[in-house]
Amino acid sequence: MSSLNLVPNPTIMVIEAGIFLANFFVVKKLLLEPYLESLEARSKLTIGSQSLAAQLDQDNAKALDTISRRLQEAAAEVRLYRENTLLVAKQKRDEVLAVATRDANEIVNHVRTDLARELVEQRRRIPDLVRNLSQQLVDRIVPA
Repeated sequence: MSSLNLVPNPTIMVIEAGIFLANFFVVKKLLLEPYLESLEARSKLTIGSQSLAAQLDQDNAKALDTISRRLQEAAAEVRLYRENTLLVAKQKRDEVLAVATRDANEIVNHVRTDLARELVEQRRRIPDLVRNLSQQLVDRIVPA
């Protein structure tokens, strides 16, 4: 049977420690440091982007408030303009309606006056027409 040697050999331990340290420094320089640098850069970019996004959110909220306020002001101005325009239009309508009513009343009164005058004239002609028609009837009925 073979025997198991459990006594450490200092030469082998020093060689293995040297290999370990060499591997440690190689891994640290080639893998760990670049990884940590890229991780830190990514973290800075992320935090910077987050703060920029927060700032943009604040700017957007301010712009939205400004736009809402301006829209409300514009709506108020439009309402005032509409009311003023409507008031002016109603005044003009009333003026035109008053002029048209006055003109229509004048025309109606003129027509009534003309009709009354014509009626009086026609009534005045009735006796003459009756006399003429009676004479014509008598002339036809009673031969001369």
